Parts: sequence; structure tokens; C-alpha cells
Amino acid sequence: MIRKAYWNYAFGEGWAHYCEETMLDEGYGNEQLRLIQLKEALLRDCRFIVSFWMHTQGLGVNEARQFIMENAYMETLPAEREALRGTFDHSYYGYTLGKLYIKKARERFFHEHPSASAKEFHDKLLGLGGAPVGLLEELIT
Repeated sequence: MIRKAYWNYAFGEGWAHYCEETMLDEGYGNEQLRLIQLKEALLRDCRFIVSFWMHTQGLGVNEARQFIMENAYMETLPAEREALRGTFDHSYYGYTLGKLYIKKARERFFHEHPSASAKEFHDKLLGLGGAPVGLLEELIT
């Protein structure tokens, strides 16, 4: 019951970004929409990497900006804002973390239930409420 009333940022935002990718995989949209989705996913991946490097490896704001410019193909000012955000926003990496854990749980679910449908996986996943993403694989079986 607690998980159903609890908001877990990595789960909630990860679910949103998982859905963006999955809907395109399932045939919704067009090539232009896929390109936009990939561009946004690339920025989130850069946030993920920069966040951990800044807080564990001593990456500075200037290096983070440069990394984002080179890898997310952003101009200087928006990349600078992204790099600065990484210094104070504790949820900066949550989108990608959640999506990766959901995809890992999905892989395990279909490995154990090869004839199951995507709907069955999604119903089971969402039935967990705002579960901690690190436990999804264990809880999904």
C-alpha cells in the first residue's frame, strides 16, 4: 500500500521516458518524432554521466559543459545551464536511471514469461506503485 501512495522520482520519470521510447518501438509516430525522442534521450544520458562524474570523479562545471556540448550537440549557453543544474539537482540523473531499470526488469520478465504480452508486463509493473527502481527486477517476477 505504501508503494502505491509513494512517489519515486526515478520510477515516475523513468516510466515517462520508457513510454516515449516504447510507443515509437510499437509503431506510433514517424521518423521525425523518433529523431526528437533520441535527441532528448541523448541529453538525459549526458545528464546521467555528468551527474555521476561531477559528484564522484571531481568533474568541474566547465568540463561538464564541454562534455554536454560534444555529446548532446548543444550550444554553449544551454550546455552551461545543464552543467550548472548537475551541481544542485539531486534528480538530474533520475530519468535515465529509472528507464534503464525498467528496461532491465522488462528483459527479465520476458525471459521468465516468454509468451506474456507487453500489457501484462506494464500492468504488473504499474501494479507495484512507485517501487524503488533497484528492486524492480526482483519484484516483477
